[in-house]
Amino acid sequence: MPEVSSLKSQLVEIVGAKYVTDELCDRLVYAKDYSIEGLSSDYTPDIVVKPGSTDEIVRIVKLANDTDTPIYTWGAGTSMSGNPLAVEHGIVLDMKRTNRILDIDTANLSISVEAGVTMDEAYHAAREAGVFFTHHPESSLSSTIGGALSCMGISIYGAKYGYAFDQVLGLEVVLGTGEVITIGGEAYLSIASHNLMNLFLGAEGTLGIITKAILKVYPPPAMRRHVSIGFPDVQHAMAACKRIHSAGCWPETVYGFDRKSLIQYMERESTPVPDDVRFAFLFGYSGDPDIVETGLDVIIRCASEHGGQQLPTALTKMWWESVNITRETFDKSNFALSHTEYEPDLIDACVPLSKFQEFTEYYEKLKVEFGWDDRNFGTFIVAAPRGPIPFAIYFSVPIDTRLGDEVDKWFEFKKRMYQKSIEIGGGLSEANGMGLRSGPWAKEYLGNAWRLLKGIKGVVDPNDILNRNNRGFDQ
Repeated sequence: MPEVSSLKSQLVEIVGAKYVTDELCDRLVYAKDYSIEGLSSDYTPDIVVKPGSTDEIVRIVKLANDTDTPIYTWGAGTSMSGNPLAVEHGIVLDMKRTNRILDIDTANLSISVEAGVTMDEAYHAAREAGVFFTHHPESSLSSTIGGALSCMGISIYGAKYGYAFDQVLGLEVVLGTGEVITIGGEAYLSIASHNLMNLFLGAEGTLGIITKAILKVYPPPAMRRHVSIGFPDVQHAMAACKRIHSAGCWPETVYGFDRKSLIQYMERESTPVPDDVRFAFLFGYSGDPDIVETGLDVIIRCASEHGGQQLPTALTKMWWESVNITRETFDKSNFALSHTEYEPDLIDACVPLSKFQEFTEYYEKLKVEFGWDDRNFGTFIVAAPRGPIPFAIYFSVPIDTRLGDEVDKWFEFKKRMYQKSIEIGGGLSEANGMGLRSGPWAKEYLGNAWRLLKGIKGVVDPNDILNRNNRGFDQ
């Protein structure tokens, strides 16, 4: 890697002096995301550049190859896994200037955007055009399209419409060589001979830099309603989800929280949670009024067959407002208020449905061992696309980041949790990204497929420029 001054002058030639900085106060902004991982080492980049076009990104990537300088692509920094952190310093490529909405095609139900567009911007632009953009994480006000597609993000509407990558019709990607490729297009019925698109979706910038995307939009539903159901334990809750699926229900929202997480989300309004509820699901349904009312009735009936009880309307309303964060509802969210003393991180795993209880019990036991059992952070699960059956389980771990020993304990805690997941036949979820958080176990999880992944990386990024030594690629 050349001297920073030399690299800066070459980057200035590409994007202009206004969009390049090596000032420490600017670079420190990019030294940590929303994860605890940023506290484990110095991830301050040497230089930050803000390109405004694909052509500029191509020139930056070619310069990085010529100078052996790693590039770390940065969306909004809302990652909870450390995936955009500059492990080997080098260049942080801040994508927020690539923020144009290029087209909204209501006839073909698609929206074309640059990678730096936020989910909230896409949602409002689509709504103004009379269509519905469905990918809506709790971070939608700030997190970007490129970031969501790079970690296969989840959404409050995911049970009906799918993950972030389920919305993709086409991509423009800059490879680690500087070559630009396009995959897919506007056609819903296009079936590629080889599904190259999925190489880059969820790859967290290790195989290519997503610069543009063509995404699905939908006709807006006429009505949206919610109901919340409390259960005596997670086993009854899971059985109810299976029963709802067998009944033919297609809910739009399925969020499951344990008692501790639900209390956390109810903090602002002090909304009471019934004493006998140990696990609860928030279900949402959308469509014409008769479909919505029938669907909710079926959900309530199926849940009652497995010990479920309908929770108060006030709790349901508060819960929905706490996860549906938009410009209009931001001040109703409880989530930020819950993090004044502790900074939470996630254990983000997929385990067999029959192992949910075992994995949850292991987490609770480990929290006691580590002295974290008295804090109101707990377990939550989100349903898989096209049905109410959960696909991943998340454990929130509260850390007092002011104490070095507590941070060290987090790294030991997550090691044991991920190893337990693999041991019981589960694996690593990337619904919230993998990055530095769970990437160290990627090789163990993939087994002999790891060699294939490394080979693909060698083809699309032969000089290991993109996200160097992150997401397990240091192994």
